[in-house]
Amino acid sequence: MVIELKNMYIGETAEIISINSDIPEVKRLRDVGLMHGRLIELLHYDHVVSKKIIVMIGDSRIAFDISVANAIKVRPLKSYYEVVRSQAMLDNLTNCMNRNYASCMLTAEHEKFVSKKVPLSVLLADIDCFKKINDTYGHQVGDKVLKNLALLFKQILRRSDVLCRWGGEEFLILLRGTLIHDALQTAERLRQSVESYIFPPFNESGSVTVSIGGCGLPPDRDVEELIGIADSALYEAKHRGRNRVSICGEK
Repeated sequence: MVIELKNMYIGETAEIISINSDIPEVKRLRDVGLMHGRLIELLHYDHVVSKKIIVMIGDSRIAFDISVANAIKVRPLKSYYEVVRSQAMLDNLTNCMNRNYASCMLTAEHEKFVSKKVPLSVLLADIDCFKKINDTYGHQVGDKVLKNLALLFKQILRRSDVLCRWGGEEFLILLRGTLIHDALQTAERLRQSVESYIFPPFNESGSVTVSIGGCGLPPDRDVEELIGIADSALYEAKHRGRNRVSICGEK
């Protein structure tokens, strides 16, 4: 993301991308190091009284008029770090959180439960007979099914919930501040939404279904047990005929 220098926030560091002016003041600033590729830190911005900007370049502080800043384009380093951070957190195909991030979130939420007794429930959703979809229609269609399913889930889940691609066709959902009874209702809404949706290239609803297992977090279970119990519940839903919800745990 490229922005004007004056749109940086105080204390932010950015890389100069371009200086589009030949006025004498800009030429002077180039002489003292304000040029393409240099890193600068915004120290002061006053558009009312002094109408000056002060930046740090290396060990030097440079002050100049705001009108000059209009000619300077920068790329905040913060934006670059945020991109890298997002890439480390997200699954490239579905744009859901990835398994590594889910594991970190689980640990953090477990600590909240222990210290503040904040409820936590986990759902594991698995697309039924997904291998058959890939074998019959190809992996590109399988990928589209995964993407559409993730979009459906996001429409139903709350902003506080965390949707993660746990692996393959399996999704893990962290329901923060949620008791197991409410988790059951959420799981059923998710299941029904998939069952009633028409996934391309299918021509009717019900061609794609999911099985969902879930578990709440009582005081005597740690994170690993929580996932294990949710996985067992998912296996039970599959064993009972698929396109089902199975929930274990205390209410």
